[in-house]
Amino acid sequence: MLAIRRNIISFLRAQMKSQIVIFCLLFSLTAALSDVTIPEGVSVSATRNVDIISQLVKVSTEYEIKNQGKTELNFFVHAIPEGEATRLAYIGAKENKKDAAILKISKTGVNGAPKGFAFYKIELNHLVGVGASVNLVVEYVVTKYLKPYPAEITQAENQFILYEGDALVSSAYPVEKETSHFKIGTGKLVSHTQTNGKHVGDKITYGPFTDQKPYSEKKISIHYENNSPFLVAVEVERWIEVSHWGNIAIEEKIEVVHKGAKLKGPFSRIDYQMDRRGPKQPSIKSWRTILPAAAKDIYYRDQIGNISTSIVNAKHDATDVELRPRFPLFGGWRTNYVLGYNVPSYEFIFSSGSDYALKIRLVDHLWDNSVIENLRVKIVLPETSRSIKVAQPYSVKRLPDEIHKTYLDTTGRPVIVLEKQNVVENHVQPITVYYEFDRIYLLREPLIAVAAFLILFIAVIIFVRLDFSISSDPAADTKSAHIKKD
Repeated sequence: MLAIRRNIISFLRAQMKSQIVIFCLLFSLTAALSDVTIPEGVSVSATRNVDIISQLVKVSTEYEIKNQGKTELNFFVHAIPEGEATRLAYIGAKENKKDAAILKISKTGVNGAPKGFAFYKIELNHLVGVGASVNLVVEYVVTKYLKPYPAEITQAENQFILYEGDALVSSAYPVEKETSHFKIGTGKLVSHTQTNGKHVGDKITYGPFTDQKPYSEKKISIHYENNSPFLVAVEVERWIEVSHWGNIAIEEKIEVVHKGAKLKGPFSRIDYQMDRRGPKQPSIKSWRTILPAAAKDIYYRDQIGNISTSIVNAKHDATDVELRPRFPLFGGWRTNYVLGYNVPSYEFIFSSGSDYALKIRLVDHLWDNSVIENLRVKIVLPETSRSIKVAQPYSVKRLPDEIHKTYLDTTGRPVIVLEKQNVVENHVQPITVYYEFDRIYLLREPLIAVAAFLILFIAVIIFVRLDFSISSDPAADTKSAHIKKD
Protein backbone atom coordinates (compact mmCIF):
# COMPACT_ATOMS: atom_id res chain seq x y z
CA MET A 1 0.00 0.00 0.00
CA LEU A 2 2.80 2.44 0.90
CA ALA A 3 4.52 1.76 -2.40
CA ILE A 4 1.32 2.44 -4.32
CA ARG A 5 0.79 5.72 -2.47
CA ARG A 6 4.36 6.78 -3.16
CA ASN A 7 3.94 6.02 -6.86
CA ILE A 8 0.71 8.04 -6.99
CA ILE A 9 2.32 11.01 -5.22
CA SER A 10 5.35 10.86 -7.54
CA PHE A 11 3.07 10.75 -10.58
CA LEU A 12 1.07 13.79 -9.37
CA ARG A 13 4.24 15.75 -8.66
CA ALA A 14 5.55 14.99 -12.14
CA GLN A 15 2.26 16.14 -13.66
CA MET A 16 2.35 19.41 -11.71
CA LYS A 17 5.95 20.08 -12.75
CA SER A 18 5.13 19.48 -16.40
CA GLN A 19 2.15 21.86 -16.18
CA ILE A 20 4.33 24.54 -14.58
CA VAL A 21 6.95 24.13 -17.32
CA ILE A 22 4.28 24.39 -20.03
CA PHE A 23 2.84 27.51 -18.38
CA CYS A 24 6.27 29.16 -18.20
CA LEU A 25 6.96 28.34 -21.85
CA LEU A 26 3.60 29.78 -22.91
CA PHE A 27 4.22 32.90 -20.84
CA SER A 28 7.69 33.36 -22.36
CA LEU A 29 6.30 32.81 -25.86
CA THR A 30 3.56 35.40 -25.28
CA ALA A 31 6.08 37.92 -23.97
CA ALA A 32 8.33 37.29 -26.96
CA LEU A 33 5.47 37.74 -29.40
CA SER A 34 4.53 41.07 -27.78
CA ASP A 35 8.06 42.41 -28.30
CA VAL A 36 8.97 44.09 -31.58
CA THR A 37 12.00 43.71 -33.81
CA ILE A 38 13.70 46.82 -35.14
CA PRO A 39 13.70 46.53 -38.95
CA GLU A 40 17.03 46.76 -40.73
CA GLY A 41 17.82 49.74 -42.92
CA VAL A 42 15.93 52.30 -40.80
CA SER A 43 17.91 55.27 -39.48
CA VAL A 44 17.04 58.59 -37.85
CA SER A 45 18.25 62.15 -37.45
CA ALA A 46 17.15 63.87 -34.24
CA THR A 47 16.96 67.28 -32.60
CA ARG A 48 16.11 67.15 -28.90
CA ASN A 49 14.98 70.04 -26.68
CA VAL A 50 15.06 69.42 -22.91
CA ASP A 51 13.34 72.03 -20.72
CA ILE A 52 14.53 71.94 -17.08
CA ILE A 53 13.68 75.49 -15.98
CA SER A 54 10.81 74.31 -13.73
CA GLN A 55 10.30 71.27 -11.48
CA LEU A 56 9.46 69.18 -14.58
CA VAL A 57 11.71 67.69 -17.21
CA LYS A 58 9.99 68.36 -20.55
CA VAL A 59 11.54 66.59 -23.53
CA SER A 60 10.59 67.24 -27.16
CA THR A 61 12.42 65.28 -29.87
CA GLU A 62 12.03 65.90 -33.60
CA TYR A 63 12.83 62.83 -35.68
CA GLU A 64 13.47 62.43 -39.38
CA ILE A 65 12.94 58.71 -39.95
CA LYS A 66 14.43 57.28 -43.15
CA ASN A 67 13.33 53.91 -44.43
CA GLN A 68 16.21 52.45 -46.43
CA GLY A 69 15.25 48.87 -45.71
CA LYS A 70 13.37 46.28 -47.75
CA THR A 71 9.85 46.55 -46.28
CA GLU A 72 7.35 49.30 -45.60
CA LEU A 73 7.39 50.87 -42.16
CA ASN A 74 4.20 51.14 -40.06
CA PHE A 75 5.59 51.89 -36.59
CA PHE A 76 8.42 53.65 -34.80
CA VAL A 77 9.95 52.76 -31.43
CA HIS A 78 10.89 55.59 -29.08
CA ALA A 79 13.40 54.79 -26.32
CA ILE A 80 13.56 56.46 -22.90
CA PRO A 81 16.28 55.90 -20.28
CA GLU A 82 14.99 53.70 -17.47
CA GLY A 83 15.70 56.36 -14.83
CA GLU A 84 13.32 58.74 -16.60
CA ALA A 85 10.78 56.07 -17.54
CA THR A 86 10.10 55.18 -13.89
CA ARG A 87 9.00 58.80 -13.34
CA LEU A 88 7.25 59.27 -16.68
CA ALA A 89 3.98 61.20 -16.38
CA TYR A 90 3.00 61.77 -20.01
CA ILE A 91 4.09 60.83 -23.51
CA GLY A 92 2.61 61.86 -26.85
CA ALA A 93 3.58 61.77 -30.51
CA LYS A 94 2.43 63.22 -33.81
CA GLU A 95 3.74 63.91 -37.27
CA ASN A 96 5.73 67.12 -37.59
CA LYS A 97 3.18 69.00 -39.66
CA LYS A 98 0.27 71.38 -39.09
CA ASP A 99 -2.95 69.93 -37.61
CA ALA A 100 -1.42 66.46 -37.32
CA ALA A 101 -3.40 63.88 -35.35
CA ILE A 102 -2.09 62.38 -32.12
CA LEU A 103 -0.62 58.94 -32.77
CA LYS A 104 -1.37 55.81 -30.76
CA ILE A 105 1.38 54.86 -28.30
CA SER A 106 1.83 51.66 -26.30
CA LYS A 107 4.62 50.34 -24.12
CA THR A 108 6.55 47.48 -25.66
CA GLY A 109 9.78 45.52 -25.58
CA VAL A 110 12.49 45.26 -28.21
CA ASN A 111 14.12 41.98 -29.12
CA GLY A 112 17.85 42.04 -28.44
CA ALA A 113 17.81 45.42 -26.66
CA PRO A 114 20.14 45.99 -23.69
CA LYS A 115 18.85 46.75 -20.22
CA GLY A 116 18.44 50.32 -19.02
CA PHE A 117 15.78 51.49 -21.49
CA ALA A 118 12.00 51.58 -21.76
CA PHE A 119 10.41 51.42 -25.20
CA TYR A 120 7.20 52.90 -26.61
CA LYS A 121 5.71 51.77 -29.90
CA ILE A 122 4.21 54.57 -32.01
CA GLU A 123 1.67 53.48 -34.63
CA LEU A 124 2.06 55.53 -37.83
CA ASN A 125 -1.03 56.78 -39.65
CA HIS A 126 0.31 55.63 -43.02
CA LEU A 127 2.94 53.29 -44.34
CA VAL A 128 6.40 54.69 -45.04
CA GLY A 129 7.59 53.15 -48.26
CA VAL A 130 11.09 51.98 -49.09
CA GLY A 131 13.27 55.02 -49.77
CA ALA A 132 10.75 57.40 -48.15
CA SER A 133 10.92 59.29 -44.86
CA VAL A 134 8.58 60.70 -42.22
CA ASN A 135 9.01 63.43 -39.60
CA LEU A 136 7.74 62.83 -36.07
CA VAL A 137 7.65 64.86 -32.86
CA VAL A 138 7.70 62.91 -29.59
CA GLU A 139 7.07 64.76 -26.34
CA TYR A 140 7.19 63.42 -22.81
CA VAL A 141 7.19 64.82 -19.27
CA VAL A 142 9.10 63.45 -16.28
CA THR A 143 8.38 64.37 -12.65
CA LYS A 144 10.47 64.17 -9.45
CA TYR A 145 13.66 63.82 -11.46
CA LEU A 146 15.46 67.07 -10.61
CA LYS A 147 17.33 67.04 -7.29
CA PRO A 148 17.79 70.12 -5.07
CA TYR A 149 21.53 70.40 -4.47
CA PRO A 150 22.18 71.29 -1.71
CA ALA A 151 19.07 69.68 -0.22
CA GLU A 152 18.72 72.41 2.45
CA ILE A 153 19.14 76.19 2.19
CA THR A 154 18.63 79.20 4.44
CA GLN A 155 16.00 81.85 3.81
CA ALA A 156 18.51 84.17 2.11
CA GLU A 157 20.02 81.55 -0.23
CA ASN A 158 18.98 80.59 -3.73
CA GLN A 159 17.94 77.12 -4.83
CA PHE A 160 20.28 75.08 -7.00
CA ILE A 161 19.31 71.95 -8.92
CA LEU A 162 21.31 68.98 -10.20
CA TYR A 163 20.26 67.35 -13.47
CA GLU A 164 21.86 64.09 -14.58
CA GLY A 165 21.08 62.85 -18.06
CA ASP A 166 22.49 61.99 -21.44
CA ALA A 167 23.96 64.18 -24.17
CA LEU A 168 22.81 61.64 -26.76
CA VAL A 169 19.27 60.80 -27.78
CA SER A 170 18.28 57.34 -26.58
CA SER A 171 17.57 55.45 -29.79
CA ALA A 172 16.91 51.90 -30.90
CA TYR A 173 17.99 52.92 -34.42
CA PRO A 174 21.30 54.14 -35.87
CA VAL A 175 21.47 57.93 -35.60
CA GLU A 176 22.97 59.77 -38.56
CA LYS A 177 23.01 63.20 -36.90
CA GLU A 178 21.73 64.56 -33.58
CA THR A 179 21.82 67.66 -31.39
CA SER A 180 20.49 68.20 -27.86
CA HIS A 181 19.56 71.58 -26.34
CA PHE A 182 19.06 71.93 -22.57
CA LYS A 183 17.11 75.00 -21.47
CA ILE A 184 18.21 76.01 -17.96
CA GLY A 185 16.97 79.60 -17.62
CA THR A 186 18.94 82.75 -16.88
CA GLY A 187 20.14 81.83 -13.38
CA LYS A 188 23.69 81.02 -12.36
CA LEU A 189 25.31 77.97 -13.94
CA VAL A 190 27.54 76.32 -11.33
CA SER A 191 28.95 73.53 -13.49
CA HIS A 192 28.17 71.25 -16.41
CA THR A 193 29.79 68.46 -18.38
CA GLN A 194 31.76 70.33 -21.02
CA THR A 195 32.47 67.51 -23.48
CA ASN A 196 31.09 68.85 -26.78
CA GLY A 197 28.90 71.22 -24.76
CA LYS A 198 28.40 74.96 -25.32
CA HIS A 199 26.65 77.34 -22.92
CA VAL A 200 25.01 80.28 -24.70
CA GLY A 201 22.36 82.42 -23.00
CA ASP A 202 19.83 80.22 -21.25
CA LYS A 203 20.78 77.03 -23.11
CA ILE A 204 23.46 74.37 -23.13
CA THR A 205 23.91 72.61 -26.47
CA TYR A 206 25.54 69.21 -26.96
CA GLY A 207 26.43 68.17 -30.47
CA PRO A 208 26.04 67.80 -33.31
CA PHE A 209 27.04 64.14 -33.11
CA THR A 210 27.13 61.95 -36.21
CA ASP A 211 26.94 58.24 -36.98
CA GLN A 212 25.94 57.03 -33.53
CA LYS A 213 25.14 53.36 -32.98
CA PRO A 214 21.85 52.24 -31.38
CA TYR A 215 21.68 52.60 -27.58
CA SER A 216 24.76 54.85 -27.44
CA GLU A 217 25.17 56.89 -24.24
CA LYS A 218 27.19 59.91 -23.11
CA LYS A 219 26.37 60.80 -19.50
CA ILE A 220 26.28 64.47 -18.46
CA SER A 221 25.37 66.53 -15.39
CA ILE A 222 24.22 70.14 -15.08
CA HIS A 223 24.29 72.03 -11.77
CA TYR A 224 22.38 75.30 -12.06
CA GLU A 225 20.22 77.86 -10.25
CA ASN A 226 16.49 77.15 -10.37
CA ASN A 227 14.22 79.17 -8.08
CA SER A 228 10.96 78.13 -9.74
CA PRO A 229 8.31 76.75 -7.37
CA PHE A 230 8.54 73.01 -6.76
CA LEU A 231 4.90 72.97 -5.68
CA VAL A 232 3.35 69.49 -5.64
CA ALA A 233 -0.27 68.56 -4.93
CA VAL A 234 0.14 65.35 -2.95
CA GLU A 235 -3.63 64.76 -2.69
CA VAL A 236 -6.46 66.18 -4.81
CA GLU A 237 -10.06 65.07 -4.34
CA ARG A 238 -12.36 66.53 -7.00
CA TRP A 239 -16.13 66.38 -6.49
CA ILE A 240 -18.42 67.00 -9.48
CA GLU A 241 -22.15 66.99 -8.71
CA VAL A 242 -24.42 67.05 -11.76
CA SER A 243 -27.95 68.43 -11.70
CA HIS A 244 -30.32 68.51 -14.66
CA TRP A 245 -31.94 71.60 -13.16
CA GLY A 246 -29.22 73.78 -14.68
CA ASN A 247 -26.16 73.58 -12.44
CA ILE A 248 -22.97 71.57 -11.93
CA ALA A 249 -21.24 72.04 -8.57
CA ILE A 250 -17.48 71.41 -8.44
CA GLU A 251 -15.31 71.31 -5.33
CA GLU A 252 -11.65 70.40 -4.92
CA LYS A 253 -9.84 69.52 -1.70
CA ILE A 254 -6.13 70.03 -2.27
CA GLU A 255 -3.08 69.35 -0.11
CA VAL A 256 0.12 70.96 -1.40
CA VAL A 257 3.79 70.63 -0.44
CA HIS A 258 6.82 72.64 -1.53
CA LYS A 259 9.27 69.87 -2.53
CA GLY A 260 12.22 72.09 -3.33
CA ALA A 261 15.27 72.59 -1.12
CA LYS A 262 14.13 72.49 2.51
CA LEU A 263 14.37 75.62 4.64
CA LYS A 264 17.32 75.44 7.03
CA GLY A 265 17.20 77.56 10.15
CA PRO A 266 14.52 80.01 11.37
CA PHE A 267 12.07 82.01 9.27
CA SER A 268 11.99 85.80 9.64
CA ARG A 269 8.93 87.68 8.42
CA ILE A 270 10.85 90.98 8.47
CA ASP A 271 13.69 89.60 6.33
CA TYR A 272 11.12 88.10 3.99
CA GLN A 273 9.37 91.45 3.48
CA MET A 274 12.70 93.21 2.88
CA ASP A 275 14.01 90.60 0.42
CA ARG A 276 14.53 92.33 -2.95
CA ARG A 277 14.78 89.17 -5.03
CA GLY A 278 11.03 89.29 -5.65
CA PRO A 279 9.84 86.35 -7.77
CA LYS A 280 13.36 84.88 -7.74
CA GLN A 281 12.94 83.82 -4.12
CA PRO A 282 12.78 80.02 -3.69
CA SER A 283 9.45 80.38 -1.90
CA ILE A 284 5.85 80.51 -3.07
CA LYS A 285 3.62 83.50 -2.30
CA SER A 286 0.73 82.64 -4.61
CA TRP A 287 -0.27 80.62 -7.63
CA ARG A 288 -2.72 80.98 -10.50
CA THR A 289 -5.52 78.48 -11.05
CA ILE A 290 -7.45 78.47 -14.34
CA LEU A 291 -11.16 77.65 -14.13
CA PRO A 292 -13.80 77.43 -16.90
CA ALA A 293 -14.97 80.78 -18.28
CA ALA A 294 -18.50 80.15 -16.95
CA ALA A 295 -17.34 79.55 -13.36
CA LYS A 296 -19.31 81.50 -10.74
CA ASP A 297 -19.90 81.52 -6.97
CA ILE A 298 -16.18 80.83 -6.44
CA TYR A 299 -15.04 80.18 -2.86
CA TYR A 300 -11.59 79.54 -1.40
CA ARG A 301 -11.12 78.43 2.20
CA ASP A 302 -8.99 76.32 4.50
CA GLN A 303 -9.45 74.72 7.92
CA ILE A 304 -9.65 78.12 9.63
CA GLY A 305 -12.26 79.55 7.30
CA ASN A 306 -12.62 81.71 4.21
CA ILE A 307 -9.41 83.16 2.72
CA SER A 308 -10.07 86.64 1.35
CA THR A 309 -6.69 87.14 -0.39
CA SER A 310 -7.75 85.48 -3.66
CA ILE A 311 -8.19 87.56 -6.83
CA VAL A 312 -10.61 86.54 -9.60
CA ASN A 313 -9.99 87.74 -13.15
CA ALA A 314 -12.70 86.77 -15.65
CA LYS A 315 -11.52 86.44 -19.25
CA HIS A 316 -13.22 85.54 -22.50
CA ASP A 317 -12.11 81.90 -22.54
CA ALA A 318 -11.23 81.23 -18.89
CA THR A 319 -11.44 82.48 -15.31
CA ASP A 320 -8.12 83.11 -13.59
CA VAL A 321 -8.03 82.82 -9.81
CA GLU A 322 -4.90 83.94 -7.98
CA LEU A 323 -4.73 81.99 -4.73
CA ARG A 324 -2.59 83.35 -1.92
CA PRO A 325 -2.19 81.16 1.19
CA ARG A 326 -1.97 82.59 4.69
CA PHE A 327 1.82 82.20 4.71
CA PRO A 328 4.56 81.77 2.07
CA LEU A 329 5.65 78.22 1.36
CA PHE A 330 9.32 77.29 1.70
CA GLY A 331 10.86 73.91 0.99
CA GLY A 332 9.24 71.20 3.10
CA TRP A 333 6.27 73.40 4.09
CA ARG A 334 2.72 72.35 3.29
CA THR A 335 -0.84 73.65 3.38
CA ASN A 336 -4.29 72.53 2.29
CA TYR A 337 -7.34 74.34 0.99
CA VAL A 338 -10.75 73.91 -0.62
CA LEU A 339 -11.68 75.56 -3.93
CA GLY A 340 -15.24 75.37 -5.24
CA TYR A 341 -17.42 76.90 -7.92
CA ASN A 342 -20.55 76.35 -10.03
CA VAL A 343 -20.96 76.15 -13.80
CA PRO A 344 -24.14 76.02 -15.92
CA SER A 345 -24.99 72.49 -16.99
CA TYR A 346 -25.98 73.42 -20.55
CA GLU A 347 -22.32 74.05 -21.43
CA PHE A 348 -21.21 70.56 -20.38
CA ILE A 349 -24.24 68.25 -20.77
CA PHE A 350 -25.52 67.14 -24.18
CA SER A 351 -28.60 65.01 -24.72
CA SER A 352 -30.62 63.16 -27.33
CA GLY A 353 -33.83 61.73 -25.91
CA SER A 354 -32.89 59.73 -22.82
CA ASP A 355 -29.19 59.54 -23.81
CA TYR A 356 -26.90 62.03 -22.08
CA ALA A 357 -23.21 62.90 -22.35
CA LEU A 358 -21.29 64.88 -19.74
CA LYS A 359 -18.09 66.35 -21.20
CA ILE A 360 -15.93 67.92 -18.50
CA ARG A 361 -12.25 68.17 -17.59
CA LEU A 362 -10.89 65.48 -15.31
CA VAL A 363 -8.90 68.15 -13.47
CA ASP A 364 -8.41 71.92 -13.72
CA HIS A 365 -5.15 73.76 -14.34
CA LEU A 366 -4.01 74.07 -10.70
CA TRP A 367 -0.90 76.17 -11.39
CA ASP A 368 1.88 76.39 -13.95
CA ASN A 369 4.03 73.24 -14.20
CA SER A 370 1.89 71.49 -11.61
CA VAL A 371 2.32 67.91 -10.40
CA ILE A 372 -0.46 65.91 -8.76
CA GLU A 373 0.74 62.77 -7.00
CA ASN A 374 -2.71 61.29 -6.32
CA LEU A 375 -5.90 62.45 -8.01
CA ARG A 376 -9.35 61.10 -7.15
CA VAL A 377 -12.40 62.34 -9.04
CA LYS A 378 -15.97 61.60 -7.98
CA ILE A 379 -18.76 62.38 -10.46
CA VAL A 380 -22.25 62.37 -8.94
CA LEU A 381 -24.94 61.75 -11.55
CA PRO A 382 -28.70 62.32 -11.12
CA GLU A 383 -30.69 59.64 -9.34
CA THR A 384 -31.93 56.77 -11.57
CA SER A 385 -29.10 57.29 -14.09
CA ARG A 386 -28.14 54.00 -15.73
CA SER A 387 -25.93 52.44 -18.45
CA ILE A 388 -22.98 54.55 -17.36
CA LYS A 389 -19.84 54.53 -19.52
CA VAL A 390 -16.67 56.64 -19.32
CA ALA A 391 -14.49 57.62 -22.29
CA GLN A 392 -11.11 59.14 -21.46
CA PRO A 393 -8.22 60.32 -23.69
CA TYR A 394 -5.62 58.52 -21.53
CA SER A 395 -5.42 55.71 -19.01
CA VAL A 396 -7.49 56.32 -15.86
CA LYS A 397 -8.31 53.75 -13.19
CA ARG A 398 -12.04 53.38 -12.51
CA LEU A 399 -12.91 52.20 -9.02
CA PRO A 400 -16.23 50.55 -8.03
CA ASP A 401 -19.17 52.94 -8.23
CA GLU A 402 -20.59 54.40 -5.03
CA ILE A 403 -23.99 55.71 -3.92
CA HIS A 404 -24.53 59.23 -2.61
CA LYS A 405 -27.74 60.15 -0.80
CA THR A 406 -28.88 63.69 -0.19
CA TYR A 407 -32.15 65.61 0.24
CA LEU A 408 -35.26 63.98 -1.25
CA ASP A 409 -33.31 61.00 -2.61
CA THR A 410 -34.75 57.50 -2.29
CA THR A 411 -32.38 55.01 -3.93
CA GLY A 412 -29.42 57.41 -4.00
CA ARG A 413 -27.34 58.92 -6.78
CA PRO A 414 -24.70 56.89 -8.64
CA VAL A 415 -21.14 58.11 -8.11
CA ILE A 416 -18.37 57.36 -10.61
CA VAL A 417 -14.95 57.15 -8.92
CA LEU A 418 -11.84 57.72 -11.05
CA GLU A 419 -8.24 57.67 -9.90
CA LYS A 420 -4.90 58.59 -11.46
CA GLN A 421 -1.36 59.13 -10.20
CA ASN A 422 1.40 61.42 -11.45
CA VAL A 423 -0.82 63.97 -13.20
CA VAL A 424 0.64 66.96 -15.08
CA GLU A 425 -0.75 69.81 -17.20
CA ASN A 426 -0.89 67.60 -20.29
CA HIS A 427 -3.68 65.67 -18.58
CA VAL A 428 -5.95 68.75 -18.40
CA GLN A 429 -8.26 67.29 -21.02
CA PRO A 430 -11.99 66.57 -21.04
CA ILE A 431 -13.44 63.16 -20.35
CA THR A 432 -16.92 62.10 -21.47
CA VAL A 433 -19.44 60.28 -19.28
CA TYR A 434 -22.30 58.64 -21.18
CA TYR A 435 -25.47 57.66 -19.32
CA GLU A 436 -29.21 57.23 -19.74
CA PHE A 437 -31.79 59.23 -17.82
CA ASP A 438 -35.57 59.49 -18.31
CA ARG A 439 -36.77 63.10 -18.23
CA ILE A 440 -39.92 62.13 -16.34
CA TYR A 441 -37.76 61.58 -13.26
CA LEU A 442 -37.02 65.32 -13.20
CA LEU A 443 -40.46 65.68 -11.57
CA ARG A 444 -39.68 63.06 -8.95
CA GLU A 445 -38.19 65.30 -6.28
CA PRO A 446 -40.66 68.21 -6.78
CA LEU A 447 -43.55 65.74 -6.48
CA ILE A 448 -42.01 64.26 -3.34
CA ALA A 449 -41.71 67.77 -1.86
CA VAL A 450 -45.31 68.65 -2.81
CA ALA A 451 -46.59 65.36 -1.40
CA ALA A 452 -44.68 65.90 1.83
CA PHE A 453 -46.12 69.41 2.29
CA LEU A 454 -49.62 68.16 1.41
CA ILE A 455 -49.39 65.40 4.00
CA LEU A 456 -48.11 67.92 6.53
CA PHE A 457 -51.00 70.33 5.87
CA ILE A 458 -53.59 67.54 6.11
CA ALA A 459 -52.02 66.34 9.35
CA VAL A 460 -52.16 69.88 10.80
CA ILE A 461 -55.80 70.31 9.75
CA ILE A 462 -56.77 66.98 11.34
CA PHE A 463 -54.76 67.80 14.43
CA VAL A 464 -56.49 71.15 15.10
CA ARG A 465 -59.93 69.57 14.49
CA LEU A 466 -59.51 66.79 17.04
CA ASP A 467 -60.42 67.20 20.73
CA PHE A 468 -57.71 65.73 22.92
CA SER A 469 -59.08 67.07 26.30
CA ILE A 470 -59.62 64.53 29.14
CA SER A 471 -62.53 66.35 30.96
CA SER A 472 -65.40 68.15 29.29
CA ASP A 473 -65.87 71.93 29.47
CA PRO A 474 -68.87 72.73 31.90
CA ALA A 475 -69.67 76.01 30.14
CA ALA A 476 -69.82 74.31 26.77
CA ASP A 477 -72.02 71.53 28.20
CA THR A 478 -74.49 74.08 29.76
CA LYS A 479 -74.66 76.01 26.49
CA SER A 480 -75.40 72.86 24.50
CA ALA A 481 -78.11 71.85 27.04
CA HIS A 482 -79.90 75.23 26.65
CA ILE A 483 -79.83 74.84 22.93
CA LYS A 484 -81.48 71.42 23.21
CA LYS A 485 -84.28 72.82 25.47
CA ASP A 486 -85.05 75.59 23.03
